[in-house]
Amino acid sequence: MTETIVPAELEIDLRQLVMTIANTVDLVGVDDVLHGRRVGMLAREMAIRMGWGEAEQLILYDAGLLHDCGVSSTRVHHRLVVDLEWSGAEEHCIRGYELLKDFQPLAHLALIIRYHHSAWSWLEQQSLPGNTALLANLIYLADRIDVLAAPYHADQSVLSHADEIRARLLAASGRLFSPELLAAFDKVSQEEAFWLGMQPEWVQQYLVDMEEHGDLRLIGWTEFKQCAGIFSHIIDAKSPYTEQHSQGVSRLARHLAERSGLDAMTCEKIEVAGLLHDIGKLQIPDEIIEGESALTPHEFDIMKSHSYGTLQVLKRLHAIADIARWASLHHETPDGHGYPFRVGGADLPIEARIINVADIFQALAQNRPYRKSMTPEQILSILQERAAQGRADAGVVALVADDLDNCHQIAICHE
Repeated sequence: MTETIVPAELEIDLRQLVMTIANTVDLVGVDDVLHGRRVGMLAREMAIRMGWGEAEQLILYDAGLLHDCGVSSTRVHHRLVVDLEWSGAEEHCIRGYELLKDFQPLAHLALIIRYHHSAWSWLEQQSLPGNTALLANLIYLADRIDVLAAPYHADQSVLSHADEIRARLLAASGRLFSPELLAAFDKVSQEEAFWLGMQPEWVQQYLVDMEEHGDLRLIGWTEFKQCAGIFSHIIDAKSPYTEQHSQGVSRLARHLAERSGLDAMTCEKIEVAGLLHDIGKLQIPDEIIEGESALTPHEFDIMKSHSYGTLQVLKRLHAIADIARWASLHHETPDGHGYPFRVGGADLPIEARIINVADIFQALAQNRPYRKSMTPEQILSILQERAAQGRADAGVVALVADDLDNCHQIAICHE
């Protein structure tokens, strides 16, 4: 048996990795992409004012950035950033916990995220390790501060509403929130600076400042691949119609890469690019993803943005620049008429061509709201037509034709 060859360990700044995941989660907000960043900022600033240590401050900032990593639906996100309490909030807390608990670099955030919508009256009775309950409750408080203040950012009227926001939260002392945390909030929120810092330009500046707290480390390829799997679960949870799509594309892309004779290291990278290719789709409204009729020209223009979004999210991870490029080119075509970069001909790498074919195949093999899943023969016919028109790589499509049933099983097989 030959030894599996994988890429070397990656030199990745853990702070950059956290912010990349956070940017992915932020896409779900559509109308408010700063929610997670404000929650992290508010939680950390309150911890500073209470005299908590730097380690706890950074944990709170990261937990704030990632607290909604269990949310993929724009509808769910809307409920979470509108209602002070919502009975459906527990589901995304559990999902976020499941995503992070086995990923060693971020596992320390999992319990905080699991309980970040739990009422203090219940939470303080639980036997959680260390100060997990207080950290989780501070994320909950910061989250609800932002929810109540958010309607007033656009017209910069938040100072006029600070007293009513403060009163509403203080009324939940001992029930939703720790009295200790609310006492700190009551004091710090008397300062105009507390509210003014929530304006978009200052939140973005805060993010830039926090990048100075770098954490450069070597992350094994297996560990990074596990992280890519977390991304794919966030992406595929966008809709029941896209469940397992990224994972199916990933498996099929690797299979086709191997059949293309690409080296083992490239095959590994293509597999990860398949997991990451649809990150940008998280910013597409649910009603477009789940529409039961053909997209209007305007809706299609919105859909075209998702590949660009994938590149914007992944490009901060310099160690995976090639993977980010292949993933973002998955809707480009050999004739140069794909989107959004209009890359074609010799400029379109074989890795992107493979992911393009795998993406089309897997999507056609799944049910969609506007059609049923297609048979392998129907899918092949569409791919061959696209190849004849210069819209898919003919060589890759030929590989599919020679191994059609196996490709279909790989594309739809759930792990």
